[in-house]
Formats: sequence, C-alpha cells, structure tokens
Amino acid sequence: MSGEPWEIVQSRYDHAYVTNTLVTLAQAPTDVPLGSNEMEPTDPKITRYIHRMVRPMFDQLDIGSVEIDDLNNLICRIGRDCSPSLLIMGYATAQHGNYTDPALEGTIVDGRDYGVDGECVIGKGTSQNKGALAATLGALRILAAERAQLRGSLTVVVNAESQSSHRCSIRLFDGHGITADAGWLAIGSPGIVLGHRGRVDIQVDIQGEAGHSSQPERGKNAIWGLHETLNRLHTFKGTLNRHHPELGGEHIEPYKLTTAPIAPHTMPAEVHLTLDRRFLPGTSPDEAVEQVRGLLSDIPPYRVTVTKGPCHLPYQVSANLPHVRALAAAYEAVRGRAPEIGYVPFAFDAGYANDRGIPTVMFGPSAGMSRLAGSDLLATELIPVAEVRDFTKIYAHAILSLLS
Repeated sequence: MSGEPWEIVQSRYDHAYVTNTLVTLAQAPTDVPLGSNEMEPTDPKITRYIHRMVRPMFDQLDIGSVEIDDLNNLICRIGRDCSPSLLIMGYATAQHGNYTDPALEGTIVDGRDYGVDGECVIGKGTSQNKGALAATLGALRILAAERAQLRGSLTVVVNAESQSSHRCSIRLFDGHGITADAGWLAIGSPGIVLGHRGRVDIQVDIQGEAGHSSQPERGKNAIWGLHETLNRLHTFKGTLNRHHPELGGEHIEPYKLTTAPIAPHTMPAEVHLTLDRRFLPGTSPDEAVEQVRGLLSDIPPYRVTVTKGPCHLPYQVSANLPHVRALAAAYEAVRGRAPEIGYVPFAFDAGYANDRGIPTVMFGPSAGMSRLAGSDLLATELIPVAEVRDFTKIYAHAILSLLS
C-alpha cells in the first residue's frame, strides 16, 4: 500500500459510488410489512435483494470469494485465513419506517425539511441498515482500489435475519464456522455500542371454552384467565430487581394480545399473549421462560401453556479492545471529535457473536433526527448522504488500521 490509512482513505474514496450504492439499496423493498412482526429470511423480496442486487455489488468489487446460503445470508471472505481477523456484519431486512412513501424510496431530497443539512436518501431501512451496508461496500471499494494486501482476514456478512432472533446468526457462526478475533455490526446506532441486555419473547396461551355472552356460566371465558395472568405478571414484574449500572434493569412487559374465536357475542376460548422479557448477563433465556411457566402453572379452570419464542443474548465488551479503539480513532480522524461510546436499551445480534467468542460491537450511520411525521419507529425513514460518506471513511480507516 502507498500510504497511511488516512491518506489511502482520502485518495481512494469514491463519493459517486457510495451515493449510487445507497440509492440503489434504498429502492429495493426489504421491509417487514406493517401488520406483521416478522417474515422468513427466504421471503421472495429478501431473495431478490440478496441475489440480484447485493451479490452483484460484491462480485463487481472482485475482492474476495462470495457465497449465499439457503437462508439468504451472504458471506464474503477476503484475505488469508489467519489472524488478525475481523468480522463486519451488515443486514438486509428493514423493520421500521413503515409510513415511508414507497414512491419516494431511493430518492435524494433536501434534508432541511427533515431537520438536517445536506442531501438525504429516503427509504425503509436506510437509517437502520442500508446506510451501513452502503458504507461497508464503499469501504471495500477503497480496499479494492488500493489493492490492499491484508495481513490477516476480513469476513463481511450480510445477515438476512427477519424474525428478531438469532436464527441466521446461528447458521452463520455454527453452520458456516465463521470466526474472528473481533468484529462490529454495521447497523445504525448512536455511537459505538459496547453492550445491551438480552431479550426473549415468551408466548402465553390460555385455553378455556367458547360460549355465548348471554350465558357465561356455560363456557370458560379465556379473558378471565387473562385477567388473572396479568395480575400475577404485574406482581412478578415488581420483583425483578436485578440492575446493571450501564446495561439497565431486567423487566417483563406484555406487548401483543389476540383472542379466538372472534364471533358475535361469543366469549373467546383462547387468548394468546406475548411478553417481552429483558434480562442481564447471568440470567439465561431458558431461566426467564421457566420463571413465567412456574408463575402461571395453576390458573383453574384454564389450561395455560408457556413457550419460549425468539431471543437475543446480552453482551458487554470493554472500550479498550483494539477494534473499539480503532473505530474511535477512525471516527475522530474523519470528524475531528470523539464518538459517543456506551449502551443501548434495545437488543440485536451482537450478543450471539460475543457468545461465540467474537468480541463484537455495533456502530454505523443513522439519521439521528426527529422524523418528519408519525411516531419515531413508523415515520418516514431516511439517511443523510454525508453520514454514509463519513462512515465509509471510518470503516475503511479502521479496517486498514487493524489489518494492513
């Protein structure tokens, strides 16, 4: 290579490539539709996105071997299979921004109407993961243009997870044997994320007997079973006193409720309740589920079933790890100030990577402003082009600092 990381980044950065890549990714539908909580990673629109759009972008860079598995996870392996080794994991599925106008997706707009300076690209997933994926591809283009010879290995993954679980990560790490000395999730975040709590969905199914509401004694109205269930859960919630000074506290919260059958003047025979249980390191998801199972084991005359749903594992890493320092130094080199470093209340896939022995953080470009309309998660989603530009340089600088 011809110079130091900063010199290489400045000379090889291709703004037109990064902008065009961002616009192209934003135009492709990859969203979990409103009204659904998840979709299969093999959904046709994720298949089209990975095979017809994302893979050709990696192939055109001609920087390493590329494969796609049966869950639509894309894996690009660059350099020699040795240490030092680095993992960068991006994502395909858009989970928010549901009020974004489809006609505007992939368009460049003046950011002043959205509270930011400069141009922005609109599209579901832009602030969550497509901006970070465009920045990752832009960083790889810098490496390709420099013909950088890495002294170790770089694995870049596009994870097709679409169910708020570790399903695709399990396939990647356990199925494909992916490993690394360190890594980061290329995903929109407020700073370098050193940790978060774990979470597990707990499904509670209450079985009674349907009956006409004019003769309630002839049935077993499952809503009364729900009433007792919620009373017990509310009491249990008050006993969850484990707290971490940085990650926060454990809690349990109901967030989804359905009944069946739905018919005129009919008491439901079934209630289906989903709980969100947040937990700290030291509490396992199985333990969290078992606590609820014991709590609801006896609610006569109803039959209550408790099952474990999707989960994310907790994690916490040190700010003094080499790749965290490299990301922070790269951020300061590009932006002239230190990044925020801390923790987030939500959970994602870094927990599973850490569980598999890869110290992993989350860091990537995000909108960082109030949306134009609607609630925060559902409103129009967009990303400033300058944000993606800066993170392209940050990623490339960090990769070169760690592996060149």
